[in-house]
Amino acid sequence: MSAATVEPGWMSELRREAAERFTQMPWPSTSVEEWRRTDVGSLDLLSYRSHPGLSASGGGATGGATGSAMGGVSETLAERGVTILPLSSALAAHEGELRSVLLDSWSLVADRIEAWQFAEWNSGYFVSIPQGVVIEQPIVLEVEGGGPGLLSAPRVVVMLGEGARATIIEHLGAGPEHAGLCNAALDIVLGPGADLGYFEAQELDARALYFRNSRIRLAADARLRHFAAQLGGRLVKTRVDCSLDGLGAEALLDGAYYCGRNQHMDLRTVQRHRARKGMSRANYKGAVDTGGTAVYQGLIDVGTGASGTDAYLASKSLILGDGARSDSLPTLQIGNNDVRCSHGSTTGRLSEEELFYLESRGFSAAAAKEMLVTGYFEELIGSTPADFGERAMERIRGRLAEAA
Repeated sequence: MSAATVEPGWMSELRREAAERFTQMPWPSTSVEEWRRTDVGSLDLLSYRSHPGLSASGGGATGGATGSAMGGVSETLAERGVTILPLSSALAAHEGELRSVLLDSWSLVADRIEAWQFAEWNSGYFVSIPQGVVIEQPIVLEVEGGGPGLLSAPRVVVMLGEGARATIIEHLGAGPEHAGLCNAALDIVLGPGADLGYFEAQELDARALYFRNSRIRLAADARLRHFAAQLGGRLVKTRVDCSLDGLGAEALLDGAYYCGRNQHMDLRTVQRHRARKGMSRANYKGAVDTGGTAVYQGLIDVGTGASGTDAYLASKSLILGDGARSDSLPTLQIGNNDVRCSHGSTTGRLSEEELFYLESRGFSAAAAKEMLVTGYFEELIGSTPADFGERAMERIRGRLAEAA
């Protein structure tokens, strides 16, 4: 925390409890199903030092299109009760809201990585949009990833009141300066009838380690689209846990990833239905190049009281070279007979016929490959906000060029 920020006592106590629990817990083991394919035991995680320069804000934020900043939010939005603040600054000013959300997330901590995040968080944002407020322009959050040898622990908390609507874009790290260990967290709480699009892009350096735990709760008739683009990092382990707690809630959990040489990505989604007539979809698409390994784990978990649930999860992998590996592990846990739940998974390679056709028309082998891979991603990434999608596609083109 910065010298100018006085942390509330409850947060200091939570940090103390987290640090104590961290020292008592082992690192996640491959004997645990969720970590079976990602071994962190050989990594010297404790060699990373807390990042000294992230305590104030951890990046930059803009709200709306008016351009005049007031703590990261335009004057027009501030007049409507919208809050966008560094999380460290918001802890006292919005104690009632944040204490409830953070203590709820703390009660669900399952492993040492999550406990570490609570003990060490050093940057991030609080975004609060009051009841009935509709924001047409995306809110953009720039989050730091931490330099070589440093630990960054950003946390973003987003709360939307009843009937509120917004789009948030999060960019996390880009370039060689973001080559440390990033242990990130996201908390989203949507009130009745709220509607949020949350689009996050991880663009860390190829040397970076990245962990992320996202916990999302939806009230009745709330709607969410969460999109995660995993485009960098040496080791990536993420979890998006979405709980549909209210009648008629809807969630779309989408993702795209490019996994190249010396990269390991292990991505998990959980569609947790706890109320009647909820609808959820998870749709992840990835490309795995020579020397990369990727894992997608998807779970649909339907509670006993969640009759009328409609849930589906899908995973598609494109193998781009020899030695690439992709595993897809869909799972269903159904506690109610009145549901419609299913899953699908495909793994394939680039079409030799299509490559030959493009090369016969004068395209180089690299250009032909790029056209097919970007076309493969276009259907999913093309449905994201324009600036976000264009930046993600450009990053994928850059990764393909590096591998050529």
